[in-house]
Amino acid sequence: MIVVIADDLTGAAEIAGIAWRNGLLVRMIMRLTRTIPTCDVLVIATNTRQATKAKAIKETDDLMHKLSMLDSPLFIYKKTDSALRGHIVAELNAMMLALQKPKALLIAQNPSKERIIKNGIYYLDDLPLHQSQFYYDPEFPANTAVVEERLPGTHSLSLLDPPQKGINIADASSQEDIKLQLQKCSDDTIIAGGADTFGHWIKMMTPDAKDVETTSEFNIPSSNVLLIQGSTQSHANKFGLPESLMPDDVFHGESPEKWIKSLKEQFNETSLMAIRIPQPSEGGKDYAIRLRNTMAKVTAKLVKEKAATPFYLMIEGGATAYAIIQRLGWNSFSIERELAPGVVTIQYKQTLITLKPGSYPWPS
Repeated sequence: MIVVIADDLTGAAEIAGIAWRNGLLVRMIMRLTRTIPTCDVLVIATNTRQATKAKAIKETDDLMHKLSMLDSPLFIYKKTDSALRGHIVAELNAMMLALQKPKALLIAQNPSKERIIKNGIYYLDDLPLHQSQFYYDPEFPANTAVVEERLPGTHSLSLLDPPQKGINIADASSQEDIKLQLQKCSDDTIIAGGADTFGHWIKMMTPDAKDVETTSEFNIPSSNVLLIQGSTQSHANKFGLPESLMPDDVFHGESPEKWIKSLKEQFNETSLMAIRIPQPSEGGKDYAIRLRNTMAKVTAKLVKEKAATPFYLMIEGGATAYAIIQRLGWNSFSIERELAPGVVTIQYKQTLITLKPGSYPWPS
């Protein structure tokens, strides 16, 4: 079995979509239980990116212990954020220790989205990382584009050199560069990185798998549709759904109960709604945590109003998506389809959930 450990939910869904596109049977879970789903690829969304470093290490240790108890041999891929956010070094060190592997190869960048690392410098759309929107990330701001400074304790790996002991952050400016770096790996190395890297790695691991045809076109049902835009950088939705904007007092910390009551009335009347945060980003990490927890509370109340009917839930932003699904108590999901790279529809009972990273566009 191939196991992917992802530190956020939309990243997990992105990887699940790639595996599904490669014709593999995929299941995505939020936590590992005693009953393991039957599948070729098991994707585990840990949400450790939003945890403290100490908690991220503990959760990684616990997960690695549980995986070691499984009977079947495992091939493990560590999905990381493409912009190097999260507790990447701490989690990879914990995995290296648990698996007794002295090396990790990290290829986080996605050349398909103009995200590259060249000579140890991270560029996004030809700009150094710290000059991009990731400079304003409330939890992991990009203060430098030098990868060894962005992730202290790592080594920059050129295209010509072999990996050394520890965590190697690979240069790669193209898909061919990624393939070249992957060819350097041996059994003593943990493979980690983004979606582009996983796409090449999964083909190496399953050369006989047949690709599934995909289409980026999708139709939104005429009722029971809820779009949650969890980022303060979200814009008015392109789907024509009636909008409800987070009030200023709720944004600044007042109780959302009055707003929830009005949302219920509106949603019961229209069965179509987009909820957005119109206020600009401010307040740093504490604001970010409170806002996603508020959006999770609001969403859970509205979804439970329609619990007995088929439902379509669309969520922008991995942290918000995880908070919502955790509050709803959902765990195991099948993969319905990949709409576009990173935009994936999963299913829980009668509910379809389309997940999109905050920095990715919606498809057609």
